[in-house]
Formats: sequence, C-alpha cells, structure tokens
Amino acid sequence: MGADSIRTFFTADTHFGHRLMALQRGHAPGADSRDDVTLEHVRAHDEDIVASWNSVVSAEDVIWHLGDLTLKHTTEIASLLRRLNGRIRLVLGNHDRAHPHFRERAISAQQELLRNGIEYVCTAARVTVPGGNSGRIPVMLSHFPYRTAGQVDLRFIAWQLEACGEWLLHGHTHSHAAVHSELPRQIHVGWDAWRRPVSEAEILSLMRRNSSS
Repeated sequence: MGADSIRTFFTADTHFGHRLMALQRGHAPGADSRDDVTLEHVRAHDEDIVASWNSVVSAEDVIWHLGDLTLKHTTEIASLLRRLNGRIRLVLGNHDRAHPHFRERAISAQQELLRNGIEYVCTAARVTVPGGNSGRIPVMLSHFPYRTAGQVDLRFIAWQLEACGEWLLHGHTHSHAAVHSELPRQIHVGWDAWRRPVSEAEILSLMRRNSSS
C-alpha cells in the first residue's frame, strides 16, 4: 500500500475485557448487574469491537486510540491486540494502566503496550487532518474534554488540556453523541457514539458543520 492510500482513524473507550461495558453495550442479555456478566458476555463484547474495527481499518492505516483501551494488563489482551488492523497510537486514558496517574506502575505498563503492538504512547498529541485553506487543519487529541467551566473533572484536572481555540478530539464521556453544544470545538470519537473507528473525512465533515461553535 502506498503512502497516499494510508488512512487515519480515531476512536476511544473500547474497554476490552470490561464487564460493565459488556452490560451497558447490550452484550449481556439477562444480566441485571456487572456481577451477572459472564466471560462469554465479555468475549462477545470484545469480538464485536474487533469485527467492527477491522471492517473499516486496514493493516497499514494509522489509528489514534484516545484512551481507555482496557482495564486489564496488556499481556491479558495481547492476542486480541494482534488481531486489530492498523498501526495503533494510544493517547492514554484514566483506565489505562500506563497512564502517569498510576505513578511508578505506569512505567512497566507502558513497556507492555510497546511490546504488544502499540506503536506510540502519550497523554496528549497535536496532529492535522486534511482540509482548510492551508490544506491541513490542526487538531488536539486527548482522552479528556477541554478543561472549561462546567467540564472540570477534579480527579483528572491535571490531564485535561486548556481550551486553546483548536479543535479537540476526545473520549471519556461515553456520550452517544459526537458533538455537544456545551463542548464547543470538541468532537467525541468514543465507541459509544460511533461503534467503530472514525475517519478523517468524517471528522472534517463534523468540523465544517459545527464551525460556528
């Protein structure tokens, strides 16, 4: 595949191996609480994500995962990670064991990620997407929404970026909507909103439709 045909995608909050997510996302029929969720339910949740992911992402594509990949140790989902298409770049979320808020334990967790197929690990990033007068539009990447009035999470305030006027792609909220009027110039790319990775073209379309925000 040539460089011109390599695409970029964004997603967040896959929560591989997470009983509560299997319940909330409808993969545990008959279960009333997370205690009723079986390993089979969790596997069904994870397999649904793998299938949806690979239906849009090719092997050479770049995919930015904006946090909460899994609550488990990376070694526990290593075989699953190897089945995911694309070159995965992880912007750490609060549930990722490699996030710095886990302190000294984060170092070995980050090494596990890199050993098991994650290409790049960080807590925030700035990239560009095609579009605009200059040909590329800068966007910020973070697990968390911008730190703005009414959107401060005191548990993770140190990791929320200050609003800087640039568009932000984020996860964390588990909203079923991609755009909220109370979060200007921010796009939620989490799994609960999309149920699949989001393409650059879709991001650009949302930015244009909400450019007055």
